[in-house]
Amino acid sequence: MATQNALQNLLYDLNDAASGQIHGSLIASRDGLLIAETLSDSEEAERIAAMVTTTLGVSRRMAQTLGAGALNETAISATDRRIQMYLIGNEGALAVVTSADANIALINIQARNVVKSAEPMLRESNP
Repeated sequence: MATQNALQNLLYDLNDAASGQIHGSLIASRDGLLIAETLSDSEEAERIAAMVTTTLGVSRRMAQTLGAGALNETAISATDRRIQMYLIGNEGALAVVTSADANIALINIQARNVVKSAEPMLRESNP
C-alpha cells in the first residue's frame, strides 16, 4: 500500500508540473493491471491500463522487427488529445493523457523523471 501511495503521489506531482496540459495519468503493471491513476474517468482506468501495456507490447515488437533497438516510449496523437506511453523498465508502464497542443517536451522531461523514480518502487514490490 505504501508503494501504491508513493506512485500515486508521483502522478499528482507530474500532473501539477504541467498544470492544465495533462488530463490524467496512470501507472500499470507489466501485465496491464492498474496500480495508480489520476484520470478524470476513473471507471475507464482499468481498461486504459490494459490497452497501454498492449500498445507498448506491439510497439516493442515493431521496434524489434525494424532493428530499432530497445523501446523506451511511444505515443498516439489524435485530434483532441495525445497519449504518451513510457516503459518503466520491465516492471510496468506510465501513460500520460494530454491536450493535443500540450508542451510535449516538458511532459517528456517530467514523465521520464517519474519513470526513473517509479522503476525501483515497482521492482521492490514485484520481486
